[in-house]
Order: sequence, then C-alpha cells, then structure tokens
Amino acid sequence: MKKFENHIVILTPGFAASENDSTTVPAMQVYLKHFIAIYPTIKITVISFQFPFTTTTYNWHGINVIPLNGKNNLLKKIFIWKKVNTVLNQLNCKTPISILHSFWIGECSFIGERFAKKNNIKHIVTAMGQDVYKYNKYAFNLRKSNTKIITLSQNHSDVLLKNHNLNSEIIPWSIDSNNFPDLEENKIDILGVGSLNKIKNYPLFIKIIAELAKEKPNLKVEIIGEGNRYKLLSKLIKKNHLKDTVTLMGKLPRNKVLEKMSESRILLHTSNYESFGFVYAEALYCGMKIVSNNVGFTKSIPEWYICSNFDCFVKSCMEIMDQAEYRKKRIQLNEVKNTLDCYILLYEL
Repeated sequence: MKKFENHIVILTPGFAASENDSTTVPAMQVYLKHFIAIYPTIKITVISFQFPFTTTTYNWHGINVIPLNGKNNLLKKIFIWKKVNTVLNQLNCKTPISILHSFWIGECSFIGERFAKKNNIKHIVTAMGQDVYKYNKYAFNLRKSNTKIITLSQNHSDVLLKNHNLNSEIIPWSIDSNNFPDLEENKIDILGVGSLNKIKNYPLFIKIIAELAKEKPNLKVEIIGEGNRYKLLSKLIKKNHLKDTVTLMGKLPRNKVLEKMSESRILLHTSNYESFGFVYAEALYCGMKIVSNNVGFTKSIPEWYICSNFDCFVKSCMEIMDQAEYRKKRIQLNEVKNTLDCYILLYEL
C-alpha cells in the first residue's frame, strides 16, 4: 500500500464527472493533475457537494472523489452539510487531514472553516468568481478567522477588499500547454467564448459586430457557449442582419474550443466581470489577440487591447483586422509550476 506523507482534502461545489469531462472547472483540473504528478506522496481527496449527480465514489487521475449529489437543491442543503462533516470525520480518522482547501467563498468555505477550527487544521479558501461580491453572506464568516484567502488577479483581490474588507494573496491559474493544438491559419476573424448570460454582456458583442460589419461585410464571427440568453442573441443577430456573419456554436468540448481558438484572430470578450479569465490565458497561448474590458488578469501587452467603451472596442477590433497578417506566437503569462509553488508554500507541507 502506498504511504502518504500528508493529506489534502478539497471541498468544492462541483468537480469533473470523469476523466473525460474537460469542461467542469478546467483551472482546478489543471492544478490538481500537475500537483499529483509533482507531489505523488501527498494524498488528495475531493469532496464535491453538488455535482456530479451521483453518490458513487470514483477515481480521477489517482485522486479519490467523493460526490454528494446535492444537485443545488435548497431542501437538501442541511443534509449535505451534515454528510460532509461525517465524511470529513471519517477521513480524518483514517488518514489525518493536513490541509483543508475550499474552493469558492460559500458553503464549502463555511463548512471547511468550522471543521478546520474544531480540529486545528489549516484552512485555505480560493475565491473563484462572483463569490467576492457584496451580497455573499458567507464572506462575513471569514472576517474573524485565520483562514488564508486566495484570489486570482489584482482586480479580483480589489473587489474582495472593497466589498468585505478581506485581504488576500493573489495566485493566478495557469494553463496546461500540453493540451493545445497546433497554431493554424486564421479562418475566423472574431471569436466569442463564454456562457450566454447577463454578465458576459453579449448584446454589446453583437452591437460591436454590427458596427464592424458595415466596413467588413465578409466578417466571420463565431460565439461558443450556452446559456439563458441564447434566444435573445438569436433575435439580436437577426435584427442586425448578421445571420451570415455571426454563428452561435453552442457548447463545445474544450478540445474543440481550443481548436477554434487556434484558427481565430481576435478574442472579443465583452464580459463586465471576471475573477481571472481562463479564456484569456487560452486565447493568448493559441496566438490570438484580445479585446476586452479591464476585468480578470488583464495585462498591458501589445496583444491585449483593454477597453472601457463601445468606440474603443470597435476601434481596437478594426485596428487588428487592418493589420497585415502576422506570424502567430504563443504567449504564456504564468507557468503551472509557479501556481504549484505558491500553494505548496501556503500549505507548509
């Protein structure tokens, strides 16, 4: 039997349903895959509160995953919390827990904080998205605790500090460069990638394309993603006479998304908020140029046009398209090892 030196327990609302699931929290998948490869003597157990929809424990790349099948059902919440405590106690008795690492400031951090305090275990919370917003009641539970809070970018950290007066350490995510296709000749002028929801602000995306199409009638645009604004976007595309310009691709497997990126010129990202923006890191490594708001881990580099209004978005896209064809190059702003090293220092293992 393999002997482990330490035991890290991950608490998360959702996790990959299998090794073939590439779309559920890809940043966490990259992190954990590389972690167990570099630190094979550290045991990792994942407890997933809500997804996948099963209660059968399974193995994911050598990590034991315990799903509780909460299905985001409010009526089951207290039951799930009690179940988590039971599982944590069982794990701690069998293989003492060295670190509790909760993802998202939410029910995972709430349960993690209580268990860690009771059992004198170090607790780390990685904020992952809109959990830093002012309405998040779970953030109040961390104000008087010794929990170490991680955010993903300076923008992310600033919002948490402003809304909840909570300091954090910034540890950005990183991509797995081994999973990317070869760079291809551009077949798509502008690509949109992300859930079709309010925060991604796709009506602005369509408005920008409509303006660009006046001067670029042969513009080829695709949008990858699914969500509750699909019908609205379909109507806007029709209203602006863009049916031959913009194609809604729906949800695609991650490898297909990366293939699309590798043959696209511009990532147009009109989102009003990002904690990190994993899609940015993917786009840069696929040789794309980015036009976006100042959200997530925006960087002042020649390949990234940061905008604050409609005119800037239009002007930036037009400028890129008017440039002579260029030799694509991969850009990686953070290495996986940097992310791992930062967390290992925090874990103090």
